[in-house]
Amino acid sequence: MLTSFKKHILPLSLVLSTVALAGCGGSSKSNVAPIVTGASSPTIEENTTSVGTYNATDADGDAIVLSLTGNSSDLFSITQSGELSFIDAPDFDSGEVGPFAVTIVATDDSKKNLTGELAIQVSVGDVKDTPSFAVVQTVAPDFSGSEVVTLDPITEQVTKGYYIKDASDYTVRSYNKDVFHIGRYNIDSISKYNADALDTEVWSYTTQDTGDSNTRNPYDLVSVNESKAYLLRYGSDKVWIVNPQATQFEDFKLGQLDLSSYIADNNSNGTPNPASATIADGKLFIAMQRLSDSFSPNTAYVAVFDTATDQEIETNADENDNLKGIPLQGLNPLGHSIVSQGDTVYVTTRNSYSSTDLTSSRIEAIATSDYNLSSVLSAADIENNTGAFIGSSVVVSETKGYFVASETFFTPSYYELSTVYIFNPTTGVIANEKVAATGTEQISYIALDAANFLWLSVSNPEKPGVDVINTETNLKAFPRLATELNPSAIAFIE
Repeated sequence: MLTSFKKHILPLSLVLSTVALAGCGGSSKSNVAPIVTGASSPTIEENTTSVGTYNATDADGDAIVLSLTGNSSDLFSITQSGELSFIDAPDFDSGEVGPFAVTIVATDDSKKNLTGELAIQVSVGDVKDTPSFAVVQTVAPDFSGSEVVTLDPITEQVTKGYYIKDASDYTVRSYNKDVFHIGRYNIDSISKYNADALDTEVWSYTTQDTGDSNTRNPYDLVSVNESKAYLLRYGSDKVWIVNPQATQFEDFKLGQLDLSSYIADNNSNGTPNPASATIADGKLFIAMQRLSDSFSPNTAYVAVFDTATDQEIETNADENDNLKGIPLQGLNPLGHSIVSQGDTVYVTTRNSYSSTDLTSSRIEAIATSDYNLSSVLSAADIENNTGAFIGSSVVVSETKGYFVASETFFTPSYYELSTVYIFNPTTGVIANEKVAATGTEQISYIALDAANFLWLSVSNPEKPGVDVINTETNLKAFPRLATELNPSAIAFIE
């Protein structure tokens, strides 16, 4: 809650910002009043205190003292360096939205104590701090069928029965209120729904070109905006540029991106296996496995395209190859292996399923400005790790991220155990703790929502469901949201 305080008068040496001044207290031929400048109608995020930096100057070079006045001045403080702040962080949800009126008064030390003023109206914006509504693909343990469920974390309600299929290789993606149900290997379809009527199909299109005889295995849909997205097809060297607002198939496909230069010499299937993509800084980053005919991974690459022109960008990442993209150190980026945060793209690689080399299972960082590649960490950096490989990661900030590492066992029968770890994306340091007691179940998917809650799809024969983790405490936000089938991909309605 906001509290009041007595007005502070502090000396000032301030830095320039924007527009507005009002002089009062008289003037003189030999002396003029100070000028106060800065944002007059700032809006700040709730649960923060900083309003902004303000500047006071005096043409005569007189020393200046700042004070605050106005209806809400008791809620604020100002430093002599010009930093205006709330004393207590406002809470939007408690009605502390403003506008709050405060005036900065600059008084010089001349004989007349001339003053300059800037009246400010401070508003408070809402920051999403509750988990998002989610759409989750679920799959039968024996892969005989699948269905989509919705999860409402506010009511902790699970609603099942959407898009029931007698096949299992489906996934979900979303953009704003649009939901896309994608049929992958030997299904080759994409269907659109809207969050306001999730049981009503808007359209359904094939993901194969005319004349295609092989499955194109659509893997991912990455949206630029409501009317432009990129459809990755794992079984093709062509990424479709599509319009999700199209009402007929003839208008759906707008064009395509060519990845044929990345097909490995030992691959006769005609695909570099594009597995995952993300958009950052106006560019599309596509991670490719580049498998051989025997499914052994070659050097993995990330191709970069300008989303405005759809032209591939020459990254100059390797002077010794003839490819424009970025060669990775790790091998075999899986689905959901590439994410972005700020001006950095993070790529996770698992390594070959037949390899025991933990050093080729990595998290790597790509700077969006110059495409510089750096290694963040590898599975070998996990303390006491002998067989767990990193599958995917999410990044909350420059100093905090999460990754899931899974180990495969074959006795008494096949099963996986997964552990979620915290890491520092800047330093690569891995916290020596298991998040939310993970490590005894299989985690098939991790995702971060708009409020930075971490979602985990847990495949457990006895208790499948989705755990939601508060990334501020690293604890479960509420008990597991139980599903009937094993959950996999998670998409959010934001």
